[in-house]
Amino acid sequence: MKTNFAQPLTACIATAGLAIASSLLTATQAQAFSLSVAPQYGTTNGIGTGATATLDFNVVQSGADLLLNLGITNTTGTKATAGGATDSSLVGVAFDVLSGVTASVKSTAGSNFTTFWKNVEIKGLGTGDFDYGISTPRNNFLGGNANGGLYKNESTLVSFLLTGSSLSAAQAESAFLTGFQNGTLKAGVRFQQVSGSNVGTSDKVMAGVSADAEPVPEPTTMAGMVMGLGSLVAARRKQAKKATA
Repeated sequence: MKTNFAQPLTACIATAGLAIASSLLTATQAQAFSLSVAPQYGTTNGIGTGATATLDFNVVQSGADLLLNLGITNTTGTKATAGGATDSSLVGVAFDVLSGVTASVKSTAGSNFTTFWKNVEIKGLGTGDFDYGISTPRNNFLGGNANGGLYKNESTLVSFLLTGSSLSAAQAESAFLTGFQNGTLKAGVRFQQVSGSNVGTSDKVMAGVSADAEPVPEPTTMAGMVMGLGSLVAARRKQAKKATA
């Protein structure tokens, strides 16, 4: 009598494959998150011009320190707003960092956002100073020429080195997200050359975490899942061949 071990063995391999994928997912559970820059979170122009943006925060390990990759996208005009803006020039982003952490510019390669600021004040938002800011070349964060900014659907990426933290990248990202959710951390954006709005041509707008925001799995997390599932599929095919041999 021939005993078929293929099915129970496949089940064991399936369990092991899922366990591997799960462990990889747990070990790399850092998740990037996005902030929405929109009038409902605060603006210096009443209902707001309608200028909007998205800020993507992604923290990765850089030796003993952390690297914050900040993605900036001008989303003005992509959705209807009360202010009616159809386009704008996004020229600066101000943001807070975790307590005890110091930020410095690591890379602005390919970006017009090359001027680094400390203790940025945006009058009219009533939030006090932001820890840091990054902008296009200008004499001060709020004033200056709007040329070189990001217009509708344009994006850029700036990297900051974060020192002074004992947190892992995953822990830091979680702490950043929690801070923006509970208001202990803030971010704001400077817009100029706002067009199509019935409110004005200039705006400063706060960022917030939208209620329906979903964390974005980072490449390492997705790679772990793919590796685990790939191993599972390969093992099942191998056992199926043996069973039919």
